[in-house]
Amino acid sequence: MSKRLIISIDGGGIRGIIPLVVLRAIQVRIKKNLGEITNAWYGTSTGSIIAASLIVQQEKDFTVAIQNVLDLYEFRSSSSINPFGTTNPGRALNKVLEENFHNATFNQFPKLNVLTCQKPDLSVVVFNQSNPTLISEALKASCAVPGIFEAIIINNKKYVDGFLMAKNPAHYAIKNEALNEDLILLSLGTGILREKDKIEEQVRQTHLDLEALSNVKGFHYYRMNPHLVLAADDMQNTTLKNIFNLKKDTENFLKDKDGRLEELVKILSLI
Repeated sequence: MSKRLIISIDGGGIRGIIPLVVLRAIQVRIKKNLGEITNAWYGTSTGSIIAASLIVQQEKDFTVAIQNVLDLYEFRSSSSINPFGTTNPGRALNKVLEENFHNATFNQFPKLNVLTCQKPDLSVVVFNQSNPTLISEALKASCAVPGIFEAIIINNKKYVDGFLMAKNPAHYAIKNEALNEDLILLSLGTGILREKDKIEEQVRQTHLDLEALSNVKGFHYYRMNPHLVLAADDMQNTTLKNIFNLKKDTENFLKDKDGRLEELVKILSLI
């Protein structure tokens, strides 16, 4: 059986810069196109936007694709991510999603999996090729933060932000995978926060569960999630200073994890 690479990306607003910097660091170290060797992408909230944005570009040079999304975060984040900088944040975000994804469908991009929560019980729903809708609609639903954005209606059902129950979507990413040495799970976080709440505890528990499971089942599990030291915890802090600090915290983390990163690169070379 050939190796399978699954990439999972947490939600986190402007902190989505973190997984992008990690992906860029991986891409510059491997000789293959990371987008082409990835079998499936899973994302919640901002993580789903990142995954979808990388997939739809289909760039031959995946570094270019990553930089394009970084540019989106850096130069359009104040209107698309920061809900307090506009009188109608839902309209601003929806406009960005519609401009970039138009009428794209999951049948066109079968590697994409978008997590959201269905009201009223907040059960997690994954939109993908097996449960399709327009990608732009799935992304709107995955980012519909209660109290800031209105719930998104798809097929007469209401959906809200997936971060409520699956900010770290990694468990769902391997739900239907054979758990053995041929599986590589790369889980990308959006920063370990200073303040812990129920959602952050859930994020951490998912990581601990997968770490234990990988030790038992033998699949390759990599969790890349730096502590926020310089950057703010706030998901909506789109100042240039905070964007710089998000990058700096991630770069410092990668230096500390250089051996782990090189181990991952070595395994990816076997795909």
